[in-house]
Amino acid sequence: MGRLPFEAARQPKPAESGQSLMELALMLPFMCLVLLGVVEIGRAAFYSIRVANAAAAGVEYGGQSPSTASDTTGMTTAATNDANLSTMTASATYGCACDTGSGTSCSYPVSPPSSCSNACSGQVVECVEVTTHATFSPLFNYPALPSSFQANGRAVMRVRK
Repeated sequence: MGRLPFEAARQPKPAESGQSLMELALMLPFMCLVLLGVVEIGRAAFYSIRVANAAAAGVEYGGQSPSTASDTTGMTTAATNDANLSTMTASATYGCACDTGSGTSCSYPVSPPSSCSNACSGQVVECVEVTTHATFSPLFNYPALPSSFQANGRAVMRVRK
């Protein structure tokens, strides 16, 4: 009673045939652009995390003992080997802080060892610091954005005794 048979209700109307294909054709370039942006942001985040983790690996090497703390070459080698990036540079510093009983921790920037030995009225705490820098280049050059970005990492750690 006034109802169409099941097969007739499912037939597309001639004016609507190809509408979904046309919508897909119009939206596909925008969807690809968004996908490309997500991939680039993911690559930049991965690169930044890798550079920061390299700094942490360098201070972990230097913080093992007082003998490894003064090995700045070993700290930079540990950082560059951890990142395995050709564009990354690392620098290591060995220094100190003065703990007067308040639980002073190492902080950035690390003071040179000569500044603590004479002026410290408490315990001298040895510190190591590794700073890493790398240049990230996106897959494509985007308008109004630079062609490369700087990723930086920095870690400071107290030397174990």
